[in-house]
Amino acid sequence: MHQITVKDFPYLNFGDVRREERFVTIINNITSQPGASIPRQNKSWYDTKASYDFFKNDEVSLDCLKDTMMLYGAQQVSNELQLLIVHDISNISYNDIEAEGLGYLDNKEGRGILCYSSLAATTEGLPLALLYQHTWTRSLEELGKSKNRKKIPFEEKESYRWHEGMTEVNDLLGEQVHKIHIADREADIYELFFHSYQSKTDLLIRACHNRNLSDGSHLWESIAAEPVIAVVDLDIPDKAGKKKLNVKAEVRYHEVEILRPSTSKNSCESVRLTAIEIKEMSSQERKNEELVHWKLLTTLEVKSIQDVLQCVKWYTHRWLIERFHFVLKSGTKIEELQLKEAKRLQKAITVYSLAAFRIMQLVYEARHYPEISCEVVLTKSQWITLYMLINGNNSIPSQPPSLQQAVQWIGRLGGHLGRKSDGPPGLKTVWQGYQQLCHAASVYELMTQKI
Repeated sequence: MHQITVKDFPYLNFGDVRREERFVTIINNITSQPGASIPRQNKSWYDTKASYDFFKNDEVSLDCLKDTMMLYGAQQVSNELQLLIVHDISNISYNDIEAEGLGYLDNKEGRGILCYSSLAATTEGLPLALLYQHTWTRSLEELGKSKNRKKIPFEEKESYRWHEGMTEVNDLLGEQVHKIHIADREADIYELFFHSYQSKTDLLIRACHNRNLSDGSHLWESIAAEPVIAVVDLDIPDKAGKKKLNVKAEVRYHEVEILRPSTSKNSCESVRLTAIEIKEMSSQERKNEELVHWKLLTTLEVKSIQDVLQCVKWYTHRWLIERFHFVLKSGTKIEELQLKEAKRLQKAITVYSLAAFRIMQLVYEARHYPEISCEVVLTKSQWITLYMLINGNNSIPSQPPSLQQAVQWIGRLGGHLGRKSDGPPGLKTVWQGYQQLCHAASVYELMTQKI
């Protein structure tokens, strides 16, 4: 991939040009050597120490890194008029290191950092930018006090992170962009539904609660009683977000008025949404598997089966953020960093996330724009090196290969067999192959330097 430079971050301000250059150097190092330790990513002890010092330096604040990410992301989507904004929270585990300030995760033994991320994609599912990220730790003193959470104001609850993240993205993108916020069941929060009152903002949330309706019934019993609108064939991503399952499903939907929960202090007594139920029909082929049963709530206008299927298609793009977290954890090995303070690890998560997103984007761009030249992503020396590695000769063609071809070759370097039944290379084989390509291209550049 082309290396990023300080010029790609016009609003970058760490108070010293050397810190700003180190910032982009770290991102480029991670991108070309995902999974390598900081000493392995650097060519000298001086560079290694400078990378550690970057995360240690108090002048590089978490807020400054967050602002840098957001403004950089806004640049990547500046020409878009409609975007899917996919949100999720992930646990970043650090059980195996001693770092000051870590909090608990899902239980009293787990130690780590929580990370809320918001990713922008086109309505066709091409990831465009990482727009927002917030990391935090749970105080060990709060462990076991969740039973009192109903008494805590919404603004002080952890669930407020969803409201905060969506609000920050709305403010960042402004009123010119139609923003469709997509999230899983953790975001089934009554207070979130009122984001739709903001300009050009809609929600598409997978439901968790069986809420009370204004007619005295309960939400999902009411929808189940509706007639089946259609039986459709759907392509649903599997749990890994790679292969697609073709399932036959019943579709029901209806506009509902949801009452305010008794525990909510919201001033609005009710909110009108459209509830959609997608229920896979049992089949002999999948009799031993968990069937798809999605319950979605949306503020989008739904007047026909075509509108329903559009919502379902957009919801399937939620898997993009699962794949982003996969690259961040398994690809860049963020959970193996050996930094001694939680604050330093939080800074690293932001920087490593920018690199992880670039790696992920390479794979998806090849799927969405297969015929464009690979030079939009790879440098000339990289695609020439790739051609020689795959073809075993130096008879370089006059034109670069397509992006799809180049990514297939990179996947082969990473272990992808390329059989018809294998489909396109996945994220893991691409990041492993790209690491090999970067090493080989460095040697090629040294050998072809003019003395």
